[in-house]
Amino acid sequence: MDKKKAQVATEYLLITGFILVAVTLIFAYAYISNNQRIKISQTSTALDKMVNAADLVYALGPGNIQYVEATFPRGIESINDITVCEDGTQGYDQVCETHGGPKFGAIEIELELFGGSTTITRGAKTELELDDADAIPAIAGVHRIKVEWCGNKICLKSA
Repeated sequence: MDKKKAQVATEYLLITGFILVAVTLIFAYAYISNNQRIKISQTSTALDKMVNAADLVYALGPGNIQYVEATFPRGIESINDITVCEDGTQGYDQVCETHGGPKFGAIEIELELFGGSTTITRGAKTELELDDADAIPAIAGVHRIKVEWCGNKICLKSA
């Protein structure tokens, strides 16, 4: 009779251990997945703030300046400006005179997610330029960004 009790206790112990391992794996996956979603959300919000400020400065005309605060998550690999030309060609620091002139600009953030790279891009209504001298740092934290007219385009720089 004691052997049957020991067998039942061992079976309960094994079942409980299996359930604990399964629940731990589910929580670990949920934690990692949630952190990745937060990174994407923070990056998208930061890009939206920068592009909306650039559109507002563009709409208000030359001489206007606006400051925005953007929160960058960990894992940002690079921040780039993209120029899209009238004929649809696009690239970094592209000169569009031979392609029909600039159509609009965009900001692109390359972000490390799930061990790989993901690019999130937002387009503006005008040509954008990230200032090299006062570059926006690609590090985690809250950054103050100055958005202003620079000649015939909108410049974004670290404030």
